[in-house]
Amino acid sequence: MKTDVKRVLAVNNRMLRKYPGKLLFGPTGARLWADYLDSAPGFSGRLDFIHKLNLPLLFTLRVRGRSEIMEGAQAIWYPDELRLHYECTSFRFFERKTITWRDEAISLTQWQNLSDEPLTLEHVLPEGAREGRPYGFPVRLHGLDVVMLFCADDSLSSGTLTLMPGETRTLLCAAALGLKGEEEKLKERCGAILARAGDAEAFLDECCEEYFKWFEDAPEFECSDPYLTVCWWYRVYILRASLAEPAHGYLRHRLFYEGRDHRMDKTACAPSGWSFSRLIPLSTPQTLTDLRWIRCPETGKEAFRALADSLNEDGAFSVTAVDSKGKEYCQYAAWALYGFYLLWNDKPFVKEVLPHFKRDCRSVFERHKGENGALQICYAHALTGKEYQPGFWYFASGGYPKKVRGTKEGYTPLKRVDSSVYMYLNCLALERLCREIGDADAEEFASRACAIKRDVLEKMWDEETGCFYDLHWQSDEKAFVRHVVGVYPLWAGMTEEKHLRQLDYMLSPETFARGSGFASVSADCPVYSPSGGWMGDYFKGRDGCMWNGPSWPYTTCIVLDALARQSKLHAHRYDGAFAKHLREYTLEHFRYGDLKQPYLVEHYDAETGQAISDEADYNHSFFLDLIVRHVCGLEIKEDGLLFEPLSVGLEYFSLKGVQLRSHTADVYYQQRESAPYDGFKAGYTLFLDGEKRIDGVSASDAHVFLKL
Repeated sequence: MKTDVKRVLAVNNRMLRKYPGKLLFGPTGARLWADYLDSAPGFSGRLDFIHKLNLPLLFTLRVRGRSEIMEGAQAIWYPDELRLHYECTSFRFFERKTITWRDEAISLTQWQNLSDEPLTLEHVLPEGAREGRPYGFPVRLHGLDVVMLFCADDSLSSGTLTLMPGETRTLLCAAALGLKGEEEKLKERCGAILARAGDAEAFLDECCEEYFKWFEDAPEFECSDPYLTVCWWYRVYILRASLAEPAHGYLRHRLFYEGRDHRMDKTACAPSGWSFSRLIPLSTPQTLTDLRWIRCPETGKEAFRALADSLNEDGAFSVTAVDSKGKEYCQYAAWALYGFYLLWNDKPFVKEVLPHFKRDCRSVFERHKGENGALQICYAHALTGKEYQPGFWYFASGGYPKKVRGTKEGYTPLKRVDSSVYMYLNCLALERLCREIGDADAEEFASRACAIKRDVLEKMWDEETGCFYDLHWQSDEKAFVRHVVGVYPLWAGMTEEKHLRQLDYMLSPETFARGSGFASVSADCPVYSPSGGWMGDYFKGRDGCMWNGPSWPYTTCIVLDALARQSKLHAHRYDGAFAKHLREYTLEHFRYGDLKQPYLVEHYDAETGQAISDEADYNHSFFLDLIVRHVCGLEIKEDGLLFEPLSVGLEYFSLKGVQLRSHTADVYYQQRESAPYDGFKAGYTLFLDGEKRIDGVSASDAHVFLKL
């Protein structure tokens, strides 16, 4: 890997907006991670194991007589470690710390006594904990009994160490965490760590190198726009930061969380609020849409198996923790599975998991379809993943109510565009997957897909206004509110030329293109609010999830995908619009638009681009897929590769090491011959397995099909 990802993603003093002074931390273990850390040696702050637990302390070090908190310390955040530097009149301190995939929190500190007096260091552990003895944390959430074993090298074995004036010492400390019953494994892991005390610096380097193997499995992307380049690697990081392997209870497989719970309450050992650190079927398909381009198909298969395990009593994929299965969400999981299959062509795996995906699809379809058609009814607005979209109150007598939370007044279930399109895509995917493996159920799902498509086009489309609308759940009367999900039929490829009028709304500054991403509802809606709240009432707080105006990466990426698809179908008429809004979307990945501060959250002010919420490194959208398929033009089909990039105004780009089944593709583009890629013609060049298959093709001719 040529890109120095560590340097590219480095951030000085990376902190949450809501908790100044609390440091964010990059690496995560299979089960252990830090929500945030104090500006102090070791690991104090809010740490979690499998789920949100708010463990306040694993271990820390301090100078006797002083607080362990080092106010004003300088921190450098890296994906694989955190470096902390502090200096005062008494001492100088430097630390490197990381968390390994084996759930080991490791700290390597260097101390120099700058005073004229002896200086005593001491470690601080949770009350009742002792070095070398298993310690059980006093928290009982999700049925988890979390155990820690702390260890330190011989120089700190007594718990204290005295530094004479001018003396410098280096200390290695660590904590290995697991569940009750794993104590012997913790002892083995601590023993292996302490065996490296003599070359601790090299040991830390090896831990970091192990972490960066994830990035080595990503295709190498660079381009003339530094924001796109950095964002590519930042999104690869977000996937790794969200990866977990609980191997416990209902979560037996490796999976991806929606985030690392910066939103939840921080009360020590007693968190409350909505948790992202679970399997959430709403976000999982988007994660897997990006993941398929990382060369780790086994991780992808594990994530699909985790989704299969989440089937609840209703037979639907559900929000799942180690000890519980909860509500379902509208989702396109089967379509994501089909996309994964296209890339990896693994029929035995499809045969393994397909029964679970068929069960989910059948269950959701039957329980949510109306009596007069195949469209999907959303009885609870939250299950769309788009809380408080105004259409649910469109039919209220007397207009939109001033109060919508805590009351059902004026609320009406809807046949939703988004859930119906998701179901269409799932049925289409299952039909195709069944045909690929010779499953006789193909016709069942083909029939359902056709029925949904017919109803979407005949009932949800309004010819007069040129838009798709949600419908009253019983009468099929249109709810004349333009939601962002009106673009979903164009994304799914079920539309005709006349339906392109929907894109006029998406691209108009008067409706959806308000300045940053795409507003969640048109600006002409009476309850439109780009910063959230409902008619001036911010009843969910500053960060509350509202879909009556803010822009969401969740839907912005889908709109971009729809734009790209329709542009390719219609002589590339939307290439410029795609480029413009891709840049807006990219800028939302950077705090204050600062290239040195990658920081993606859940939703944004649709006009200013200001981050509304504060879930750093939030994992509910796709980005890599947009770059691979539309900027670089690699569209995988059942019978081969369609190369058709969009013209997005870049001076140059390269994408190397893309795995396409058993083949490897490299794509180059440059406006001028031999600049910056020496020996290459101007235009697009494509290599397949090292053989040049396209040589300097212009944008107007970049539509080539290659058999794989």
